[in-house]
Formats: sequence, structure tokens, C-alpha cells
Amino acid sequence: MAPKIEFRLSPKTIYTLILIAVVILLIWKLSVIIILTITALMCAAALDPLVVWLNKKLRLNLNIAAALVIIGLVLPLIYVLISVIPTFAAQLPGIMNEVSHSLNSYSFIPSEIRNINLAQYFQNNISYILSSTSLITDFFFQTITLVFMIFYLLVDGERLHSIISSLIPAQDRKKIEKIFSELARISGLYIRGNLLISFICMVVIFSGLLIMKVPFALPLAIFAGIFDLLPLIGSTIGAIPAVIIGFSISPLAGLLVVILFIAYQMFENNIISPLIYKQVLDLIPFLSFIAVIIGTILFGIPGAFLALPIAAGIPTILKYLKTR
Repeated sequence: MAPKIEFRLSPKTIYTLILIAVVILLIWKLSVIIILTITALMCAAALDPLVVWLNKKLRLNLNIAAALVIIGLVLPLIYVLISVIPTFAAQLPGIMNEVSHSLNSYSFIPSEIRNINLAQYFQNNISYILSSTSLITDFFFQTITLVFMIFYLLVDGERLHSIISSLIPAQDRKKIEKIFSELARISGLYIRGNLLISFICMVVIFSGLLIMKVPFALPLAIFAGIFDLLPLIGSTIGAIPAVIIGFSISPLAGLLVVILFIAYQMFENNIISPLIYKQVLDLIPFLSFIAVIIGTILFGIPGAFLALPIAAGIPTILKYLKTR
């Protein structure tokens, strides 16, 4: 007869397991706030040098300097929300009809694809998004919350740093401050580099679309630049509206738009990004891809945006934790 095995857990172990479960549940419930806080900290670290320059060199009030920097950051997004999206949504059914007509003229395309009613498909999805009050409300609430968090971090960053430092034991304070200083440097360089790459994307795409006489060249370029902030997947999403409009003009125009975006992405991935990120994101492509996928699965678009600087910061944390 096999001996009976009994497992006994001490009250301390049970309390510890319950505490861990509560902490995990709390983190999951507050995941939106945590992501917003991390994003705000990274953006504040990136924008702080410009705010300090405006405050000290141009002698602007700190509140005014922070407000001007944030306004300059959100103006392109406001322009896209007010100008591009409503106009594009209103004209989308007609554009989709033109694209469907172009697809039907090619016999080599499978009939299953040619028979898809693209106009109805996109109209249904846009109607769903516009009718989903909670989605729109959450988006605006989170965006406004993020903007105010960045503003207060830029204005009260030094006082917040003093408060946090006072809570850290004296023997660990220097090490912790070095870790946060290095993380702030990495995230700041990443955000500033990302914004610079996004601006270059806007300029190149706008110039190309303007030369090809594609309608809505400026809004489409801004849309592509904003989504170019997202690693790996952003460039593809940002190209979709321009490609759709290109094919609505003619198959040749659509093909040229595709070539424009592919050529720019090759230029960005092989020349611009390595030049800007070489001192910040020392990650092999496979790890970068895995980090973005994990971030996207867990937290959606914000997770994709934060994945690379967080992954790049992990070796820094481990390096300082190993030092005595």
C-alpha cells in the first residue's frame, strides 16, 4: 500500500498566497492607470529637456513652457481627429466602391475576394465604432488623463522626485536613483527619437503623395506619421488609408502608393532607426519582435508603444541590482 502523502500549508504561507493573489488582481484591475502612468513618465522624461530650455533660456514660466510643449505634441492628433477621420469616414463608402470596381476588373484575383462588398464591410465597422459610446468615451478620457499627467509631471517633477527619494532607505537611495536616471535617459531618447522618425515619415509621405497628386496628402501623411510611432505594426496601419485612396484613383496610383510606403519603410528600418536608436535600444530584432507582440497582446496599442523601451530597460535594472 502506497504511503499517504499530505501537504500542509502554514498560516503564513496561506496569507502570503492570498496577498500575492490580491496584488496580481489589483494590478490587473488598475492596468489602464499603470500603463497611463508609465507612458506619462516616459513622455515627461522625453519632453523635460525642451521644457527646461524654454524655462531657463527663454525665461518662460514653467507652467507656460510645459503647456506650450504639450500643445505642440497634441496638435497633430487633434487635427487628424477633427479633419481627417470625419472626412475620410464620410467618403469611405464611395472610395470602397471604386476599389471594389478596380478589383473586379482583374480576373486573376480569386472570386472570393472580388465578391467582397468592401463598402458595406467598412461602413458596418465604422458604424459600430461610432455607435460604441464607451469606446469613444474611454479613448477621450484616457487621452485627456494622459495629457494632464504629463503636464503635472513636467511641472512638479522635482518635488515628486524629492518625495520618492525620501521614502527610499538611505543605503539604497543612490542605487535606485541611478536606475531611475538611466531608465529616464533610455525612455527620453526613445521618445524623442520616435517623434523625430515620425516627423521624417510625415515629410516623406506627404512629399510622395503630393507628387502623385493623391487627395488628402497632408492628413494622410499625418495619419501615417502618428501610427509610425508604433513599432513594427504602426507603419502598416498608417499606410492603409493612403493605399485605399490610391487604388480608388487607379490601380497604378494604388501600386505607386504601396511602393512609396515600402521604400520609406526600408529607408527607415535600415538607415534612420539604427542611426537614432543605436545608443538606446540594444536589442536583437527577434527580442524586439517578441517584446512588441507581448506588449500588444497584454495591453493593446499602448503596450506596443511601451514594449521596446521597457525591454531595453530590463538589462539596466539587472546590472544595477547586481552591484553592491
